[in-house]
Amino acid sequence: MGGGSSGKGGVADANLNVVPFIDLLACLICFLLISAAWTQMARIDVDQALPKASKTPPPTPPTPEAKINVVITPNGHLVNLWNASKIPSPRPELEVVKKLITNGEFKLCRGKGGAGDCTGASAEIFKKYDYPKLKETLEGYMRDCNLEDKTKIMVAATDSVQYMHLIRTLDVILTACKDPEKKVCLKNPSVGDVNLLRAEGFTSFD
Repeated sequence: MGGGSSGKGGVADANLNVVPFIDLLACLICFLLISAAWTQMARIDVDQALPKASKTPPPTPPTPEAKINVVITPNGHLVNLWNASKIPSPRPELEVVKKLITNGEFKLCRGKGGAGDCTGASAEIFKKYDYPKLKETLEGYMRDCNLEDKTKIMVAATDSVQYMHLIRTLDVILTACKDPEKKVCLKNPSVGDVNLLRAEGFTSFD
């Protein structure tokens, strides 16, 4: 490379220190190799999904099933047929809640005593629910809307209703049939909370 004066007319040798250059080059090579390997490993293969025309039409959504709702209140029964406007033979008027009010009272004697005046026995007064009308309404739903025995039916009672009225209502439901031969009758009613029916036409329970 170049030389310098020694001060007495002689020439002194000067060597270039290339060690730092080699170190830098080694670091750059390692960096490039690692970057290339990392780029290959981090790549995600994604196929672009494009819409394809299908020869078969989309499946038809199932027809909503009709559901009978019965609410027992201190003043009678509230009944409607939910989804009646969406069945094959629409009957939207049946989704409106129908009121079956009580018709009087009856006395129940407990203990010894006469059957009429409950002499010597404790007497309890209960309201008379119109169970024949309830059965007639349920059977009308089954005939007019062609409902089968697997039709869902929900029964709910308000807090002030006696347990005996719930049991009697369930008995009436199980004897409500579509045909006189009693081959197609309501089965397996479910008991739930009245608040579950607020979205199915029941805005009040009076």
